[in-house]
Amino acid sequence: MTAELGSDEAVAVLVGRLLVDVDALSEELTVEIMNSEESYAESTLLDRDRLRTAVRANLLTLLTALGGGPSTLDAPRAAGRLKASQGIPLAALLHAYRTAGRFLWERLLLLTSEEESAAQLLPKVSGIWMAIDEYSNAAAEAYRSTVEVRVGRDTVARRVMLATLLDGRAGTSAEAWEIARVLKLDRKGTFLVVCAETHASEEAPARLGDRLRAIGIGSEWVCQIGTLAGLMTLPNEQLLDAAVDQLTGTARGRLGVSRPFNAPVNAPTAWREAQLAVQCLPPEANGAHVYGSSPVAILAAVSPDTAAEVAQAVLGPLRTLPEAERTKLLETLHTWFASGGSTAAAAQRLHCHRNTVLYRLNRIAELTGRRTTDAKASAELYVALQAVRLGSGLWIA
Repeated sequence: MTAELGSDEAVAVLVGRLLVDVDALSEELTVEIMNSEESYAESTLLDRDRLRTAVRANLLTLLTALGGGPSTLDAPRAAGRLKASQGIPLAALLHAYRTAGRFLWERLLLLTSEEESAAQLLPKVSGIWMAIDEYSNAAAEAYRSTVEVRVGRDTVARRVMLATLLDGRAGTSAEAWEIARVLKLDRKGTFLVVCAETHASEEAPARLGDRLRAIGIGSEWVCQIGTLAGLMTLPNEQLLDAAVDQLTGTARGRLGVSRPFNAPVNAPTAWREAQLAVQCLPPEANGAHVYGSSPVAILAAVSPDTAAEVAQAVLGPLRTLPEAERTKLLETLHTWFASGGSTAAAAQRLHCHRNTVLYRLNRIAELTGRRTTDAKASAELYVALQAVRLGSGLWIA
């Protein structure tokens, strides 16, 4: 609802004189705004003619209301949309309205020479500033709405570009670099691709991006089917561990990280690596896995059907055991491998006697025909165990 300024004969005469000179006044006010606000003077998108047109529309609306005529908020809303689309800061827009209020009051005073006329004008001060406040609020509201729409469009466009880069549709190296440039990820450094299960991060991509940016890492994120995909750019590979730490800190499930690479055209290969890295973690795991850090796990992830066959061939005899005993034997075998083949260290981790570990390993040897003391048999047990842990042999559990 616009401010009701009202009018009387003396004020109406003064306003009428300003309305006659609205074009000249618009030019003066445009110059004053440009001189007082660097954002307007430095803008390459909002030229002087467009600014003067917006100033004239707002002055005309305000003077009409001051003279007792009809008033609308169309002009300030249009001004807000224009300034937002041209990248003028909101603070500069609001300052322009304050400048306009002072400018208009000074021009009215210049037309008032007699004390009686000045006295009639004074009650209009509050009305003028009420109108300025209402107009600036309307302009600010339109400005914010325009920015929200633009940010929404930009966000969608950025996600499409990232998806294009990851799935290989970018085509040539030049096209891939152009996408990286638009995403502001084109600095000459190291790239990483991240794949996270959709429930693996409790933080929105934007917040995750802020956390990484704080340690000098740029990133862009997009939700794929069932996953969250990210492209990260590091100034150097020394930040790789810090990046993985940040990602691990947000994980509430499995998260895979590709090997570092130096050109965005290689993003599709890295995306596949990140997807496989996720599969290198057990289904219920929480944390991040870097592709290549566990070669055996990669083999199981690349060919889960073959891995399941290996698990069946090597550990199949354990299926005849009760679930509790089967689980205990597999846990002991896993801990023994994790302890570097040390029975004493495995016993300490399992909180049992060394002889208990030996007994369980011998029990596995009896059932499978493979002893951990034999290099070939031990390797087969390890590969089969990894297949079970990564879900290719869930029948074991």
